[in-house]
Amino acid sequence: MAERSPSDTMTGTAGRTTVWLTFLDGLALDQLAAYRALLDDGEQIRLDRFKVEGARTEFLVGRALLRSVLSLHATDIAPAEWRFSTNAYGRPHVCHPLPAPVHFNLSHTRGLVALVTGPEERIGVDVEWIGRGAPGRDVARRYFTADEADEIEAGADDSERSERFFALWTLKEAYIKARGMGLALPLDAFVFDCSSQDIGVRFDTARIEDIGERWHLERRILGRDHRLALACPADGKPVAFAEYVPQVGDPTRVEPKRAEPFGTMIGRAAT
Repeated sequence: MAERSPSDTMTGTAGRTTVWLTFLDGLALDQLAAYRALLDDGEQIRLDRFKVEGARTEFLVGRALLRSVLSLHATDIAPAEWRFSTNAYGRPHVCHPLPAPVHFNLSHTRGLVALVTGPEERIGVDVEWIGRGAPGRDVARRYFTADEADEIEAGADDSERSERFFALWTLKEAYIKARGMGLALPLDAFVFDCSSQDIGVRFDTARIEDIGERWHLERRILGRDHRLALACPADGKPVAFAEYVPQVGDPTRVEPKRAEPFGTMIGRAAT
C-alpha cells in the first residue's frame, strides 16, 4: 500500500496535519475488549446500540484510536481520561481536560478507521470502502453539481466511473466535515477540479462563503478497496501519514499512493 519507515517516530506531529490509519483485519478479541475499557459511559451506551458487528467494531476502534492519539500528544493524560462534547452540528471536540493538544476528525468504513489531527480546527477526513461499487447515476445527479455528475459519467468504464464517484464523494465529505457543519452545507454548492494532483475547489458564494485558495485537498489510495480524501488548511506543510494499532506498539510512518487525476477538467464553477 505504501512505503514504510518503522524507525521514523511520529513525534512533533502536533504542529502539522497528520492522518492516522488503523486497519481492522486481524485485531484480536482481547484487544477489542481492552478498547472497550477506554470508553466513557456515553460511548459504551452508543457502542451497545449497534446491531451490526462490523459497525460496532468500527466505532470501538475509532474511539480507541482517537483517545490513544490524543494521549500520544499529551503523555500525562491516560486515553480513558478524555471527555468529549459536540458543537451545534454534532462535530465532537475535547471538553476535558483542556486545552486539547490537537484538533481532530474521524472517519470509518468497512475494514478501516482514519483519524486526522492538526493544529487548526478546519480539518476533515473521509474514507470509503469501494468494494461495493458506486451507486446508480441518480445519486450523483441528486447530490453533486451537474458538471461533477457529467465528469463521473465521462469515465471510460464502470471501474473508472466508480473511482471518480468515490473521489468526489470523499472530497465532499472531507470538506463539510472540516467546516464542522455537515450536511448543513449543500453538496451541490461547491465543485472540485480533479484534473491535476493540486485539487481545486470553487464555491457558489451565494450559498457558501468560502474561497478555494485557503484549502489543501488530497486523495490517497489505501490498498485495492479503500479510498481517502483530506481537507485541511493550505499552510504549505506536507501531510504526514501513519499506521497505528492503538495501544499496540508505536505508529509507523507510511506514504500512501496519491490518486491519479481525472485527466480532464470538471467544467464550470458551481455558480
